[in-house]
Amino acid sequence: MLNKITEKFKGDRKYFSIVFFILIILAVSGIITESFLNNAKDNWSNILTGEISKLQISVESDFNKKQNDLEQKLDIVRKDLRKSLAPENESYKEIVKLINDDIFDGYSIEIFAPNGKLIAWNQVIAIDQNELFPLSFPLGETYFLSKDLLYYLAIIDTTHLQSDIFYISISTPIEEKYKINNQYSKNISFKSELISRYHTDLTIDYSPFAEHSKDGRIFSFELLNTKSNKIGMVSFTKPLLSSYVSQIKDTASKIQSLLVVLALIFVGLGLNNDFKKLDSYLFKLFLLIVYLSALRAIIFAVGFPSNFINGPLSDPSYFSSAFAWGIVKSPIEFLTTVLFITLLAIQIFRYTKKFLNSSKALNHKFVGYAISVVLSVLIFLILRGLSASIRSIIFDSTIRYFKEPNILPDLPSVVMNFNMLLISFSSVLAIVGLLNLIIKYVNLNIQKLSKINLSLILLSVAIIIFASFYSSKDPLINPVELLIFVALLFFLYYQITFKNKNSVYNYLFVLLIGSVISISLLNYFNTKLERESLKTTAIEINRADSNLLSFMLDETLRDVKSRNDIVKIFGDRYANFDAMAFKIWAGSPMQRESLNSGIRFYDRFKNVIGEYFVGLNPDKKIFNYLSNEDEINIVELEKKEDIANKYYAALIKIEERGITKGYVSAFVCFDIKSIGAVNYPDFVESNLSILNRVIDVKQLKIFQFNGTQLNQVYGDIYPSRDQIKKILNTKVDSLYNDAWLKIRFDSENYETYLIRIFNNGSSITTTVAIEEKAFSWNLFNFFKIFIVHSLFIIIAFIIILISRFRKYNPSFKSKLLFAFLVISIIPVVVLALYNTKIVGERAKEGIKNELSQRANYIEKHLTSQLEKNKNRNIETASENAARELGISFALYESTDQIYNSKDIYNRIGLFDRKLNPKAYYHLTYLRYQEYVASEMLNNYKFDSYYRVISVKDKDYILSVNDAFNKIKVLFSTTEINVIIFGIYSFAVIIIIIISTLFANQISQPIQRLTEATDAVSKGDLNIKINHKEKGELKDLFDGFNQMTSELKKNQIELAEMEREAAWKEMAKQVAHEIKNPLTPMKLALQQLIISYKDKSKDFDKLFEKVSHTVLNQIDNLNQIASEFSRFAKMPSLKIEPVDMFSVLNDTVNMFMHEKASIIINTKLTNAIVDADLSQLRRMFINLIRNAMQAEATSIRIDLKLDNNKYIVFLSDNGKGINENDKEKIFDEHFTTKKQGMGLGLSMAKRFMESINGKIFLKDSSSQGTVFEIEFPVKNNS
Repeated sequence: MLNKITEKFKGDRKYFSIVFFILIILAVSGIITESFLNNAKDNWSNILTGEISKLQISVESDFNKKQNDLEQKLDIVRKDLRKSLAPENESYKEIVKLINDDIFDGYSIEIFAPNGKLIAWNQVIAIDQNELFPLSFPLGETYFLSKDLLYYLAIIDTTHLQSDIFYISISTPIEEKYKINNQYSKNISFKSELISRYHTDLTIDYSPFAEHSKDGRIFSFELLNTKSNKIGMVSFTKPLLSSYVSQIKDTASKIQSLLVVLALIFVGLGLNNDFKKLDSYLFKLFLLIVYLSALRAIIFAVGFPSNFINGPLSDPSYFSSAFAWGIVKSPIEFLTTVLFITLLAIQIFRYTKKFLNSSKALNHKFVGYAISVVLSVLIFLILRGLSASIRSIIFDSTIRYFKEPNILPDLPSVVMNFNMLLISFSSVLAIVGLLNLIIKYVNLNIQKLSKINLSLILLSVAIIIFASFYSSKDPLINPVELLIFVALLFFLYYQITFKNKNSVYNYLFVLLIGSVISISLLNYFNTKLERESLKTTAIEINRADSNLLSFMLDETLRDVKSRNDIVKIFGDRYANFDAMAFKIWAGSPMQRESLNSGIRFYDRFKNVIGEYFVGLNPDKKIFNYLSNEDEINIVELEKKEDIANKYYAALIKIEERGITKGYVSAFVCFDIKSIGAVNYPDFVESNLSILNRVIDVKQLKIFQFNGTQLNQVYGDIYPSRDQIKKILNTKVDSLYNDAWLKIRFDSENYETYLIRIFNNGSSITTTVAIEEKAFSWNLFNFFKIFIVHSLFIIIAFIIILISRFRKYNPSFKSKLLFAFLVISIIPVVVLALYNTKIVGERAKEGIKNELSQRANYIEKHLTSQLEKNKNRNIETASENAARELGISFALYESTDQIYNSKDIYNRIGLFDRKLNPKAYYHLTYLRYQEYVASEMLNNYKFDSYYRVISVKDKDYILSVNDAFNKIKVLFSTTEINVIIFGIYSFAVIIIIIISTLFANQISQPIQRLTEATDAVSKGDLNIKINHKEKGELKDLFDGFNQMTSELKKNQIELAEMEREAAWKEMAKQVAHEIKNPLTPMKLALQQLIISYKDKSKDFDKLFEKVSHTVLNQIDNLNQIASEFSRFAKMPSLKIEPVDMFSVLNDTVNMFMHEKASIIINTKLTNAIVDADLSQLRRMFINLIRNAMQAEATSIRIDLKLDNNKYIVFLSDNGKGINENDKEKIFDEHFTTKKQGMGLGLSMAKRFMESINGKIFLKDSSSQGTVFEIEFPVKNNS
């Protein structure tokens, strides 16, 4: 019974059995789903309780992990602090060093002396020394610490040293109170983590006084610290029955969809063997296209994989195309589609390669030429399709591939780069497959194809491709790139078809060429997109009218009016209105568009109580412009005719129960000179601005004319009179009033977009120009993407090595390749790392020198002021220096900041007023005179230069950073690293390819010689190594061929000599043996004759006796003749069980490096026959060798079992056997070869007859020859 069941899971049956079980599971899942739904409806109250409890436990578990991590860090600090406070340490130097260790990154740690003085700190200070007492929470208990911009999870504890008590505060951010749109924001939010993880809308009140929700639809539970004391409250909406039912249905739908996909895959696997039996490659390809297309369509229809993966990969905001009803609507969907295309392209390449080497051919050359023309056009269409795909990757994506700040991009960019590489890889493979078909259809033998003929064919294909290009309305590619791509493709085809035809490493060549083509297209279309962005920029500049700016102000203040915390803050005497202004501004559309703007708070007496501005310093008398304070009032503050400079303000009254609590105003200004966020610090600049999405606005040159008057200029170039004349005289399109032109500034060409707007009889002309990309910049873009592609190519190389590891044999070739790679790549990697290190050090040194120079200006300016004005204090002098020098800086007395030119960022809480702890450590304890500290604000990295200065005999610490003092560098460290790693990545790929080629070139002749020697050892003396080598290898191969010829000749001569000697010896033996019976026969006959003559009476008796003697001797002679006959049948066969399938494989492997393609086609895994192993192998060698000598390029061996017989069909596409010779081929000594002996087929026939088998010629024509060989199956009895 068990055997019958297991039989169902053998061969292809197992796949259909799996499909059957999947269908059963699919049906059962529907029943189970319905059961779950009914159960949910009947027991919803119990399920609801369980769901609430499960969510509560999960949230508490996540929160406890954070508490435990915080307490573990506290234990580490407490333990090491006792050592640092040992009596032998006279200062707090070791404490400062301790808490600034890297293991405490992400934590704020403060150490307080017994008197409450802050003696050591790290990073951003969460609790200052004036905030320690009174304690907010009992010692040793975690609690939520509320700051202006953040909530912290904090804990304060003590450690004792002798009689002193030191206080330790450690905190970690848990929730940001603001959200800013840029790449530097960490977006720290415990609430968002929970919402994302549990897909539930919830809120967290970080207050120990929070109350439970009174809304019955909301469930609340307390957040407890490790001492089981309440520190916060979590509230979430209770699950609804309808939502729970939808979730069950959705889960069931996903499972069923996955089962359907698996069933389809297993159906394909089950039909795989039947698929392989098909002879027509074209039909197989058609079926494969149908199957893969249907499978992809069904996978898309069931929502796989987008519905199963949450995150950026399934987010259509990164990439989404309307192609094929949205089948590539997200990066992961694009990847799925590309994987199917890649699989199809690989099969196209494999099938066409087999078809190229097959014996099949068209009967009519004209048809072949016609098909080749169509295929050439199809090559152009594939290139155009690839271009369209790359264009979509650029235009349908929000990812800016060349603007990524890091060498290695984020996950969506990596996946899109992988998609791009795969689609180009597939296109190149498909084109190579089409070239295989073209070569085949022009009826040329691939083995006889000369380089001249190949060049003519490829030239013809290129002509047709360019004819298609020029006849296409929108080819999506320029002719220069097309010429380069075609040249690369033809070079690749020559390499993988003629030079390195059987190597799996050909796929690496295809990946490399595909990468070059795709990156070139990506750069080309990115340039097109940048060109379009000029148009977008010009339109946006002219769109910044009063309606747009008013809308921004209105939206901002309506959001303010709807917030409950705004009313509360006016009643808080300790409220930080500057921080609140920043939080409102950070979430406003003004920040999103990076416009000069700000927010200001007023008390009920209209006095300013807090503000935050970027790029503006508005008049504080806004109430002079506004009369009605009950609604949102919007007014233009400075009325100017120039539409490019608009300044608007809005005001709203904040009331509670009819009582005025205060006012909030918002300001926004649009000025061409300030676009591109030139007044913004990088860490608050938006990454969502329309003007900055595609291209760096700082690279643009913008000119705006009011009539003929130049009003506004953006950039460092001022147009000349001739250039102004050219701009104003440019004719615009009658429909869109725009035009494109080229302007030359300082010997550089600029692509320029012009738009002209007519208003009340006057015209506003806006031109936006960008410098045309130089070759060096295109090279930079190429290497930026190629770094990512090279990683994929190297991974592919490693995968190939691992896949071949099981078959790994430490051959000469592998050792040579490994040596080449080690010797070549290690120095390249070392150089890359060294150069990167040098570049980084020089960049830091350059920043240090620049900041140091600015610090020199400040120090000299302060000294000069205070010498001239003895009564002026240091704060006033610092303010004057910052204003007059235009340099932002901070000044510290001891560790406390006494002046900061950007004090607003201290007031809102983004920066500390305390000296950087590492600067404090180096300047105070190590006595450095200057120090450069690398600092971070969220994910924004910047460098701060600190120096001890002496003013009026008093020491201060001066700080200058590049967060507010932007340093212009020709190339950033990242850009230089891109060039370095790009060049070295390209070098590594080239080294891998060249090393592989060299290893093949060196080892292949040796491998061929080894295989030929092995063939000789197995008795094949007909082998000859055909070669085109020169030098020592030529001498070696010629010597080997001469040696085999001499061996064959000597073998023939030796055989003749041995036969002659054997015959002579045998003649002697036979003569001797024959003489023995002849003598008594002669004597008997003589006696009989005498008796006859004498007419003896006893003649009859004597006759009987003589007859008996003669007959006996005749028997002896017959026995001698039989012995002689047996001797003539030498050599004797050694009959034993032999696996013919294994013998065939071994024999084919002997010819693996020959030009002919040899394929074994069978379902059998073994074929046991009774035969002589050496004679069997020799027979197959002779048959294959005969086929090759008949100029066959494709040899097929079919092995099957039929009626207790193994039948072998050996067919080739050689020139065939003449009709007159077909009857003679098995005759001994018959041959059509000049140097043949005519023994091969006759010996094969004699051998087959000796083992009760058969061999005969089944068919032969000019298209090829087929031999049929029959073997009896071994009788196991």
